[in-house]
Amino acid sequence: MVDAIVSFAIEKLDDFLSRQVNTRVGVTDGVRWLKDELAYLQSSVRDAEARQELDHRIRQWINNIKEVANDAVIILERFSALEEDHAATKQGGMDRRLLSLICLCKKEASLYDIGKEIESLKRRVVEIKNRREEYGIANMLATLRGQQRKMSVLLRTTAIENQVDVVGFEDDFRALLAELMGEDSSLKIIAIHGMGGLGKTTLANKLYHSSELGHFKIRAKVCVSQEYNIGDVLRRIIRSFMGHDLDLWKMDEVDLLQHLRKLLDGGSYLVLIDDIWDLEAWEMIKKAFPDKKNGSRIIITTRNKNVAQRVDDRCLVHELRFLREDESWQLFCKRVEPAQNLEKLGKDMVGKCQGLPLAIVVLSGLLLHKKNYDDWSKVRDHIWRQLKGNSVEIQEILSLSYNDLSFQTRQCFLYLARFPEDQTFRVHKLKQIWIAEEFISEADEGDGIVMEDVAEDNLNELINRNMIQIVTLLWDGQVRECRVHDLVHDLAVQKAKEEKFLAIFDSSKQQPSSLLQGQPRHTINNGIGKYLESLGPSPDDLKLRSLALIYGTRRVELEEVKLVCMRFKYIKVLDMLSVSSRWIPEEIGDLVLLKFLGLMHGISEPLVIPPTIEAS
Repeated sequence: MVDAIVSFAIEKLDDFLSRQVNTRVGVTDGVRWLKDELAYLQSSVRDAEARQELDHRIRQWINNIKEVANDAVIILERFSALEEDHAATKQGGMDRRLLSLICLCKKEASLYDIGKEIESLKRRVVEIKNRREEYGIANMLATLRGQQRKMSVLLRTTAIENQVDVVGFEDDFRALLAELMGEDSSLKIIAIHGMGGLGKTTLANKLYHSSELGHFKIRAKVCVSQEYNIGDVLRRIIRSFMGHDLDLWKMDEVDLLQHLRKLLDGGSYLVLIDDIWDLEAWEMIKKAFPDKKNGSRIIITTRNKNVAQRVDDRCLVHELRFLREDESWQLFCKRVEPAQNLEKLGKDMVGKCQGLPLAIVVLSGLLLHKKNYDDWSKVRDHIWRQLKGNSVEIQEILSLSYNDLSFQTRQCFLYLARFPEDQTFRVHKLKQIWIAEEFISEADEGDGIVMEDVAEDNLNELINRNMIQIVTLLWDGQVRECRVHDLVHDLAVQKAKEEKFLAIFDSSKQQPSSLLQGQPRHTINNGIGKYLESLGPSPDDLKLRSLALIYGTRRVELEEVKLVCMRFKYIKVLDMLSVSSRWIPEEIGDLVLLKFLGLMHGISEPLVIPPTIEAS
């Protein structure tokens, strides 16, 4: 993600230079220097970003680069707004010329400030380069590459080996088993898809090991995972069939495919291919499994609905559901046998898992050796912190889905953190805000595709990856409302905080004073007055890009909104759809970069729209 942010900043800096903007020589030289230095740092950023979770110094280093890149873009946007304002006053009579002279003086003063800010950015870049040597980032990355390869192997193997006895799949199991046992001699493929943690691998393994399919003497199972090498995958399939390696390491992909085909000539086979992330992996693997019309069967699991649907025209696609309340409690009790006085506490906590089997299993692991009411109460009071703190697996599974997203879709996902937990949201409005936030731009258009289509593609990508859940549909089958599962929402909030993407202010909670510092987007859950007080005088005011007021039916005062408009002059998104008021302040017309304005509701009569909005 940081790599893409740096690329965007370099593109903006280059555009500024190519337009030969009329400005001070020192400013132009500073912009050129910043562009060159960011380009130099970018190669290191690409490597560091993939390994930032493995050392806090790497994470801090790339965060510093990201902040410089973002600040550079913000400075250029402010200058562009200044240019447009000045150009608008150049034409006209004497009064217009006098106004133009005043604006020219203001522009010179602003250019001086911008020049100072660019010099400050240059000093920060020099510090970043020095820290690269001081921290030994290059040596650290070389060491961590080996460690990460070991971790990837571990993650691939645990997906199949760490099995959990999950309930609630009886109907799924019987239906899929009937398909696998069918008399059709053609090769049959079943693709099971669903969100990480739902139990796809568990169900697939239950089918694979069922006694009813014991007549398949030629069988193999393999986990592909996100980071894969086709040659390695083919070797593991062959090894699973044969039980030994022979000289597989000497064979290339073509030889491995031919060898695997010969192994399968002996009769019908059963294969489980777990955790496929993309179609490219399947397209390579399927070459080894021709349809011999001998009743062979393949089971595939994936988190991506698109992959499941495009495996084969005749493939049976099966989507896993979340567990019902009774099934969730049954699963919990398979590991924990709560005393009668603990049942209500237990059911409260299991309810928070919202039918996600992996969350329930991890919760049961937390409570397995806790026997008294006080211990269970402590877990209930800190359940989300406990789940994240004691379970690498849940976080790893959700994080893997997040890390696999493109930069654009990742930004769209992070924006979901602004919605309160369990809140449904209209997708039409969400797509408009994604465009206004410039996650999607005109550069993404082409061949009849407009920005709204690209926004729709990103929404569908998140739905297909089970990171967004559909709540309601329109009459024509289009998605109307969605929500985010609590655990996924937790991930969005955590990543948004780590990436300094968005800050959430809630006056009912104890929050550090530094929470809002340097964050380009703010969401106010309640307490707009306290929010403004907590900011104090801050240079970050000019850097804020987006502000959302999330109040439900809460009323806001005219003066509060007026203060927001006067303070955050370069804001691009102002969403007040969730609040109510009698008036909109005239100052809202001064927000020259505003791209999305979500108007509040009127209280007892229609909202009064000021002429500053009508004129603009």
